[in-house]
Amino acid sequence: MACGESNTIDGNHSPTIPASGNQAGTLSIDISDSPMSGVVGVIIQLNELVMTDELNNQHRYSLKDRKFNLLDYQGKKSIRIVDGLSVPTGNYHDVHMTVIAGDGNNGCYVEDGQGIHPMQVQEGVLPLMNFSVSANQHQSFTMEIGLYLGLNHDDDHNYTLRHHGSWSVDNHVMGHLLGEMDPQWIADCETANAVMLPASGSFSHLAYLYPDSVNSLAQMGDMHDSTPEGHVAPIAVAPLRQDTSGHWFFEMGYLPEGMYRVGYSCLGNLDNPHADDIQHGSFSMFADAGFVRISAGVNGGTETVMQCGNGNGGHHGG
Repeated sequence: MACGESNTIDGNHSPTIPASGNQAGTLSIDISDSPMSGVVGVIIQLNELVMTDELNNQHRYSLKDRKFNLLDYQGKKSIRIVDGLSVPTGNYHDVHMTVIAGDGNNGCYVEDGQGIHPMQVQEGVLPLMNFSVSANQHQSFTMEIGLYLGLNHDDDHNYTLRHHGSWSVDNHVMGHLLGEMDPQWIADCETANAVMLPASGSFSHLAYLYPDSVNSLAQMGDMHDSTPEGHVAPIAVAPLRQDTSGHWFFEMGYLPEGMYRVGYSCLGNLDNPHADDIQHGSFSMFADAGFVRISAGVNGGTETVMQCGNGNGGHHGG
């Protein structure tokens, strides 16, 4: 149960928080995710929004056990969790949303090919960015949850969602990435790695996003908790998908504006986030797509289209 100031829930199930004092701004929060293969549902159930003001007073507000499937909000899609809260002016830190831990019957869970499994979330919270609110200002940001980097499971199908690979960003200074993948890269990677074709009969094609400090394919690291010297860990990872005509593409949403570099591999099934699969496994990066600049545009949310290799002829899904 929430404590502190009372709140109400509007028709969109978002809390409306009365501001104290004479000056106030408003706050909106969305959640999106980086898609993941192999699971059909990643269910999050939220409990409270918690934020601490500059006097270290903690404010807790109920989110009314809001439940949703992260996989419904991939790429540039998002779900509005908080909509236009009235917040006293000032600086806020240690901002997070608490979740209801999965116990098999309630709370967070993952649905995969083996059934439904409880999911624990690291520290029981989804951390959000610190922010400041000025009088009559609207602050809006989105939390992007990277499932490939953050969702772990063991042999008993116990799932944990870690904070690794997730971030929040001011919606006015972020953009989205849409990648057109060269079909020749797909064919060449599968041919070069034919002996490692998974038992499922299908390769796992992934796009990897790196900071612009990466200058070559050799520096592109895998999804590893502790990246070895000489490699750089990816910021985000997304699966390649095919549209109805078979064209390959990928999406990455809510990226802070700036310069990045993109890599590609068809051996995503061999990339274990807990192991150095480049130096001690069979995983390898296949191609370097080069640099891409993400621009926010005037109000944020601009989509940048990137051609990997020769692209796919301008096909963007559908």
